[in-house]
Amino acid sequence: MHTKHRVVITGMGALSALGATTRDLWDGLLANRSGVRRVQRLIDSGITVTAGGEVDAVSPENVDRDHEIANRAIDDALVESKRDAGECGFIWSTGLDTFQKGPSGFVHRSAGRCFTNLASRFSAPRRMIAAACASGTQAIGEAFRLIQHGQVEACVAGGSSVMLTPFYLIGFAGLQAVAVDNGDDPSLACRPFDKKRKGFALADGAGAMVLETLESAQERVATVFAEVIGFGVSQDAFDLNRPCDDGAGAELCMRRALADAELSVEQIDAVNAHATATYSGDLAEAAALRKLFGNRWRTVPVSGSKGAIGHAMAAAGVLEAIVAAQTCATGVVPPTVNLRHVDEGCELDHVIGEPRDIDAEKVLSVSFGMGGQNAAVILSRGSNG
Repeated sequence: MHTKHRVVITGMGALSALGATTRDLWDGLLANRSGVRRVQRLIDSGITVTAGGEVDAVSPENVDRDHEIANRAIDDALVESKRDAGECGFIWSTGLDTFQKGPSGFVHRSAGRCFTNLASRFSAPRRMIAAACASGTQAIGEAFRLIQHGQVEACVAGGSSVMLTPFYLIGFAGLQAVAVDNGDDPSLACRPFDKKRKGFALADGAGAMVLETLESAQERVATVFAEVIGFGVSQDAFDLNRPCDDGAGAELCMRRALADAELSVEQIDAVNAHATATYSGDLAEAAALRKLFGNRWRTVPVSGSKGAIGHAMAAAGVLEAIVAAQTCATGVVPPTVNLRHVDEGCELDHVIGEPRDIDAEKVLSVSFGMGGQNAAVILSRGSNG
């Protein structure tokens, strides 16, 4: 039997509605601040959904915006890790095709072409992940597997999405998944687990992680932010747009991640939830977490990030895993922005209003995507030993 390598995170990069760095993301969450706002180009389009998670670091007039947002997150992660792209594999999700405004109208931007352009500077393996909202988490898990089994020493893993176009907003509004304007403060558009939730706010964004063997990190005297210790996936095979009511598929992928990490549920200190603020999604996720934790569900802190940054689809899972890594490093669980009054059926040990310092060391980070695609990773406090 081959020896399994320990896998650690040595670099991270994030562009989100809270800013252009991982520090912006973390500080904004700790401050209980939402970066979701009215987006002028959506107002100008005349559609009924105008709130979203905008990335200000790259102009919406830039026709290569999809490529630029992704590359900035990737470059930041590589710089922080002090690694070159050519010595890393590349596991990435670029989400869906998009449409960028050009000089003579909208320009079709292929997700596959974006991936090819991003991947060209990396070594093999190079893999494009397509698992809807679970893509970013699955990319981390796939990179973890490759490194763990000795197929590559290091990988960049993550995802990017450019979703704030009328095309996608109209589509998701038709699915009754996004929060439609009703005169409220746009920063309150996404309210995970709250009685007043009405759907998510779509967002642009990108998140990247450098994963490598613990041995290589030690040899390079690299900073270790967290260790990836477990990964699990499942498929509901239930419905395109909603999970099964009891959250069985979500529970299964979390139990698989625990088994992979050889942990009991009692060893999980906190959860970074998917928390989309859809009616059925939040109910199913809460049900799954209560079943998973059993008698502990009232005492395991749960936090979600989408109230602050919106739903960046292919980037969502990795942005949230970056938050989970920060929790492992600091022990602090940030609040779920915009959660004020927990809805019936969504009861958990929610972190509300302000951060909670519990010296958390092991964090479960989960993503439950459209079409029933579920993924979970478990991160642990970084160690050089």
